[in-house]
Amino acid sequence: MKICIVFHSVCGNTFLIAKAFEKTLLSAGHEVMLRRVVDADWFEKPDVSENIRGVLQALRAVPEAKPEVLLQADLILMGSPVYFGNVSAELKAFMDSTGALWFQGKLVGKKFAAFVSAGNTEGGGDLTLSALHTYAKYMGMLSVPLSVNTLPGENVNAFGLIQYSNGKAPEALDNRTLRIIEHWSRTFSL
Repeated sequence: MKICIVFHSVCGNTFLIAKAFEKTLLSAGHEVMLRRVVDADWFEKPDVSENIRGVLQALRAVPEAKPEVLLQADLILMGSPVYFGNVSAELKAFMDSTGALWFQGKLVGKKFAAFVSAGNTEGGGDLTLSALHTYAKYMGMLSVPLSVNTLPGENVNAFGLIQYSNGKAPEALDNRTLRIIEHWSRTFSL
């Protein structure tokens, strides 16, 4: 299966999730295209650890997303930081740039899944996942939900993965997030 991961990341949290998906999906034999959206405001952050600086340098090396890359995918996996209960302006600009694809019905029938990085648990992650799936529905895409048995004994959001950073820059993803990525990735080719 051809999978396109399109994401926006400022301090690296959403990027780490995208990279974890890429690694898991590649190891499962999928063809994966990792793309970041353009961020004109992105700049080097001088007050971060060397580990985080390395994450940000790797982020900068990811090719930029163009609407046409979505046409090559069977599954589109989209990620965003949570900004006041919605996607970032940069990801929204990318979504808006796909208007011609919508008008031509070019994404109808493709699979879609979403992930977000939220600073806290106050509900913004849920709203952002909902916004991403609203976009997918308008484009005619089919949502791939997280199943109830993703993490036995724990609640997960059916609309996608929410990783909580508590407003901190990343060192690594937590074990819960990695377990969700592993489980969910296995369902993409069903």
